[in-house]
Parts: sequence; structure tokens; C-alpha cells
Amino acid sequence: MHYEPNLVHPQLFLDDIGIADSTRVARVWHSPRKYPDPVLMAEHPWERWCPVTYGTVLRRDDRFHIWYCVWTRDHQPRACYAVSEDGVEWHKPELGICEFQGSTANNIILDSLSPGGLVDDIAVIEDPDDTEWPLKALFWDGAWPKTNEPGIHLARSADGIHWDRSAGVVLPKWGDRFNATPCKVNGKYILLGRVPPEVLAEAAPSRFDRGRVVWRTESDNLIDWSPPELVLTTDLEDPVHRQVYSATAFSYGDLLLGGMERMWLSPDKLDTEIIWSRDLGHTWQRSRTRPSFIPWGAEGSWDDTWINLPTNGPIVCDDRLWFYYSGRSGAHQARYPHNHGGIGLATLRLDGFASLQAQEAWGHVLTQPLLWPAAELHVNLDPRRNLEAHQTHATGELVVAVRDETNQPLEGFDWSDCVPLVANTIDQRVEWKGTKALRSLAGRRLRLEFRLRDCHLYSFHAKD
Repeated sequence: MHYEPNLVHPQLFLDDIGIADSTRVARVWHSPRKYPDPVLMAEHPWERWCPVTYGTVLRRDDRFHIWYCVWTRDHQPRACYAVSEDGVEWHKPELGICEFQGSTANNIILDSLSPGGLVDDIAVIEDPDDTEWPLKALFWDGAWPKTNEPGIHLARSADGIHWDRSAGVVLPKWGDRFNATPCKVNGKYILLGRVPPEVLAEAAPSRFDRGRVVWRTESDNLIDWSPPELVLTTDLEDPVHRQVYSATAFSYGDLLLGGMERMWLSPDKLDTEIIWSRDLGHTWQRSRTRPSFIPWGAEGSWDDTWINLPTNGPIVCDDRLWFYYSGRSGAHQARYPHNHGGIGLATLRLDGFASLQAQEAWGHVLTQPLLWPAAELHVNLDPRRNLEAHQTHATGELVVAVRDETNQPLEGFDWSDCVPLVANTIDQRVEWKGTKALRSLAGRRLRLEFRLRDCHLYSFHAKD
């Protein structure tokens, strides 16, 4: 696959597509560090079983906003809203919009239009081009049991609290587990979900039944959608009792990243794996080792059975990536009150999904030729042998050599000319001795050769 990266964005080491050669380095996958307690739990009767991130978290106007789904004991999901100043302590305002048990003193924003129905999934989308209705929402509405025609509805809002539903159903008969990108990606809204039964029957005859899978559709106006395309299924590397329950998608640099929800049928559990795409979600890549992104909690904890991500990507806060997630102590067959859980928070280093690590011996990584812009090279590195050590306890280093497209050295840009990088930093400019500057080679195809010892290299990018 030919891939021309946009070097202004961080170049992650999720796979080998940009690497020409390497020695004595290994790819290491990293999980976010979980905040020990849920940041949002059920407090009111309309929130039982538990709040889940079948929804969206956005940071707007210097505040955190969350739209989430809840289940009551009679299994009637609804969509709720909460707000936070710091992202940890959340306030659930009494909105006076939807009635529950004879009162509107609650934070419910969307209830089913069908008697006995349910709102099960909400994807809130920012639309900065629409100043009157800057927020849109796609949500699933149907009845339980399914006596009406369910589907994905469209609503719009000026404040994220009061929603106009006049657009109605835009994807009739689509299934109840879907996610949409929280903003346009290359001019398109992208939705990943479950197609109507007749589409599935035509595309996948019963003798090739894959169980739950993920389909992709796109739109430029949230009303007219492209024909669905099957984009995620299990493969021969997956256990036989696994299905793809759902998937999220969000922009990260020049990639589309996502969380693939892995449904384990035996035992009955669900977790999430990081996936990525370089063609706007038509083709998804997975790691060879396929680790769980956010691990389950210890047995008996609130998140020991089910973990999934919201529709949005991570929120950058204090130079960290903040991931909100659903944690539950039960899966599909767990009945009230055992399906207990809440919404948690986990944080990760910027660009910290995977690193290339060299240990005590020097490792080398040579890139494919890169069309270099008028900018300098910046790297994200951690020269600590033990990532649990004190932040300043660095014992390793990294140097960089620059070579031409044919892999010949360039004068003044050898390893011996590079000022060693020995500090733990997310954004460090690489410098060479003398007056050499990488921007002087703008417009040329160059190869970067990283030389590292006792060090994790997370990403690199070009920066003025």
C-alpha cells in the first residue's frame, strides 16, 4: 500500500507501513491509566441499571459535556445529559424536558416516541458551519418488544439540551448499536453500525453467518447516506466465540482511529481493541498481538466484564489523552441488579498508543523516504527503562541521522552530529551541531534513521 503521510501530524508506530528497516527494537502497546473510581454513576431511579457511554463526551466552552444512555429496571433506555468543569466531578441538571414517573425533574433529554420504546445509542456531532444549530445527534429509537419499525433518527440542537426531532428517521431499520464520528472527516460524516436485516440477508447468506459485524455508511448532510459497506468482521486470528459488537471512529492526525468492541460469547464479556484506517474507514487495520486497549478491572469490580468507548475520540487535557469509557460488572445475560457499572476515565500519554522500544543494546529504525516540508523534526520519546519510574529518572537516549532517498548519508546530519535527546518529553526538537537545520532540505525526499537505547519512541512530526 502506497501511503504519503502528512508530516505535520504525529506519525504513530501502529504498524510497519512507514518503516523500511529496523534492528533490536520491538513494538510495545500501551493502555491508559484508569482513574480508580467511576466518575459518573447511577444516582436516580431513571438511571438504573447503570449509565453507559453509548453516547458522546465533548469539551466545549471550557466545560465537559456528556450525553449518555441509561436503563431502568423495566429495560427502557433513555438519553441523559451531564456537565462538568473539570471532567471528573459531574453535575446532572434538572432540565424539565422528559417525564419520568410523573415528574420532569430529571436530566433526561431524549425519550422514545413509541409507547414502551427506548432510546439506545446517541452520537452527538459538532457542526461549526451551522451557527443556529451547532450540534446534531443521531440516536436509535425503537420499541421493546420491537412492534414498530426501529431506526436511526436525526435531531438538532442549539445548546445540547433541547433537541428538535423534526428530521425523523434517516436510516430506517438499522440496528441498535452504532457510532458516528463526532465531526466531519474529509467533508463526510461516517457512521459504523448494523444494517437492516434484508441488507444483511442479501450480502451474507445464512451459511456464512458471521454473527455481529460492522457496516460503514457516509453522508455530507446527515440525511442522505451512501449504500452500506461491510468493513469489520472477525477473522482467523480471532477466537471462534468472538463477534464484532460495534466500533467507534475518530480523527487522530492523518489517521482514523477507532475502538473495536469485541464480544466474547464464552465467557460472556466485552472489551475494546484499538484499530486504525488510512482510507477513511473503508479498510481497518488491527495489531498482530491484538491487546485489549483498556483492560477489565479486577474480579468483582465495577468494570470487570464490559468496557466500551463513546463515539468521540480522546479529549486532550493537561498534555494527556482522556478516554471516557463504560465499565460494567455484567454483560448480556446479567440481570438486575448484577449488571452494575458506571462511566470511567482513563488517561494516556499523547500519541501513546504504541512505542518502538530498544533496551540496553542500541536499536535502529529507518523510515521509508519522506517528502520533507520547510520545518524541523520533533519527536515524542521516553528514555526510561522502567515507565513506572520517576518522570526524570531517564537512563537512555535517542539520536537521529538524516539520509537521502537512496539511503546515503548527508553531511552534517549523522548520528555523531545529533545532539542526544535524554529527557522524557512529548514534543522535543531534534538538533544537529553547527548551523545545520532540517528545514534547509525542504522539498527533498529524506529518510530518518533513529538510533535509540533504553528508550521508547512514540511518534515524530514536522513542525515550524
